Formats: sequence, C-alpha cells, structure tokens
Amino acid sequence: MRKTIVFTVLAVLLSVVSARAHSLWINVFESHAHQPPHAMVSLGWGHVLPMDDILNSPSGNIALDRFELIDPAMARTDLLMPGQASGEPVLTTGNFDLFAADMALQKVALKKDGAEGVYQLSAVSTASFFTQYMDTQGRPRLQMKPRDEIQDIQKILMSVKYQAFAKSFLTVGAWTDPAPLGHGLEIIPRTDLSNLRIGDLVEVDVLFHGQPLTATAKSIEYITAQGSGFGQSDGFSLFSYIINGKAQFRVQSAGQWMISVSHKDDVTPDGPLKDLVGKADQVYHGASLTFTVK
Repeated sequence: MRKTIVFTVLAVLLSVVSARAHSLWINVFESHAHQPPHAMVSLGWGHVLPMDDILNSPSGNIALDRFELIDPAMARTDLLMPGQASGEPVLTTGNFDLFAADMALQKVALKKDGAEGVYQLSAVSTASFFTQYMDTQGRPRLQMKPRDEIQDIQKILMSVKYQAFAKSFLTVGAWTDPAPLGHGLEIIPRTDLSNLRIGDLVEVDVLFHGQPLTATAKSIEYITAQGSGFGQSDGFSLFSYIINGKAQFRVQSAGQWMISVSHKDDVTPDGPLKDLVGKADQVYHGASLTFTVK
C-alpha cells in the first residue's frame, strides 16, 4: 500500500513539474516588406524558441482560457484559438508517430490609419487543479479537480493549482510603457522593446496578483532570459534576482528572446489567493515575455 501511495504521489508531482518545466509563450514576427506592415502571431510551448512542441503533447500539454490582442487604448480583441485536437497520433509507423499541430498561427494586418502605440498580446492558460488524497476507504486517489469538488476525502496528500501567462508586443510608432493586464503573475517591460540592440539593458517589473514580487529568505525569486541565438543550444539562461518587483539583464545576441519567471505560493485566508481557500493549498504560476533584438 505504501509503495502504491508513493508511486501515485510521484506521478502527480511529475505532472506538475512537467507543466512548470514547459513554458508557454507568444511568437510575434513583424514583416515590413509591404506597407502597412503585418505580424505573424503564434503560440509556443516547451523549451526552445521559437517552436518546440505541440500544445497537446503527450509529454506535457496545456489548454488556453484566453488569447487576446489589447490595443493602445486597452480595448481587447479575441484572437483565434488553437483547435481542440485529441493529442493522439494521426499516423504511426515503425520509425515515428505523426501528430497534427495547431499553434494558433494567424496574421495581424495593421491598417494605414490605425492607432499608434503598443499593442499587447496576451495568453492565459486554463487553470489546472491536482488533488492527491486518501479516500474514505483508505485508498490513494488522484483527481484533476479542486478539493471542494471531491466528496470522499479522508486525508489530503497534495492540493495544487497551476496556471501559465504569456505576453508579447507589437509596436506601431513610438513605444510607451505598457499597462499591466492583471495576470496572476506578470512581467512588465520598462525598456523600449521595439528597438533593442545587442548589449542593451532590459529592465522589467514582476507582479504577483498586482503586487511587486521580491526575493526573500523564504523564497528566492528570479527571472531567467534566453535567446534563440544565446543559451538554448547549451541549456542555460541568464539569471537575475527580483528585488522589490524589479529585475534586469543585458541581451547578448540578435534574434528572439524570452524572459520567464515561476512562482509558488501558499493559499491563506488573508492573502492574495484567498478565493482558493478550500480548493487548493498551493499555487504554481509561470509567466513569459517575448521580444526581438535587432
């Protein structure tokens, strides 16, 4: 019985860690070959820019709750969502499996007289709950539901929620610092991301439920940054502590870059996660921000 419990707990932990090890991000590639310009937009999932895995991968999957474009006046427009594929291979051979992939690829065609400013692209994953418990008959159980939706709990072993947030930007005309979008975990640039060069300093704010995240003795908070031409092939990232909600680093190469942050917090009756009391004991959040260095 003890071996069964341990194995099941490990399986749940691996599921959560797999979700956290994968990153969700937004690809935005601008084209100025014709005027007015346009941008090709898609989602990224996995480890390596610009595209690593499919959203419904057997090795770690994620579903979206929202995918939006927010204009300079903060008006929101729903973007095309990825299709709901089964996650099963559409073709199997002795050498490989073939999977259909929908990464929500779409074209944002700007208009000649459109509003100038910073357009924000935002993706928010569907919240995932993992509840590991002993039922009233003493059996180890796992359900992907909030704790308060399960009826036969004798003892809670683990109860967590996971959610991912991703942002990117499209600048028309002059850059202005973008306003927060209210993500549970959010990276906000305080540097002009529309005209970055190698060696430039990038400064960001990091907010957890609207409040500055900061490194403490209890939790060492930090961002990581890597580019399509820096760090990925060698499996490492730049690292910066988050102090009073602020972090910074210098970009090392041209191409696409991504800043990532993860944060774990406890659910308490008087904290920012108080609406989750009875549903989960801990929350894991991940956030990303992507941009291009010229």
